[in-house]
Amino acid sequence: MPCLEPNKNLSEEAKKVLKVLGELRKATKIEISEKTGFDTPLISRKLRELSEKGAVKEEDGMFVITEDGIKALEKI
Repeated sequence: MPCLEPNKNLSEEAKKVLKVLGELRKATKIEISEKTGFDTPLISRKLRELSEKGAVKEEDGMFVITEDGIKALEKI
């Protein structure tokens, strides 16, 4: 399932990943997996998709929400 649905809204999985990163500000894939309840392959796909859209970025193995990600959270 792509991160963005045809109507351009974030998928439920992507929203949950963004919400967790919004709370934690910085987390590993495993931490995100534990908080969301999603398996790590799904987390990896969602993080890659969110990263391609500029909502998250990776820094030294940690994922961080960006300003664009924070703006997207405000619309959820």
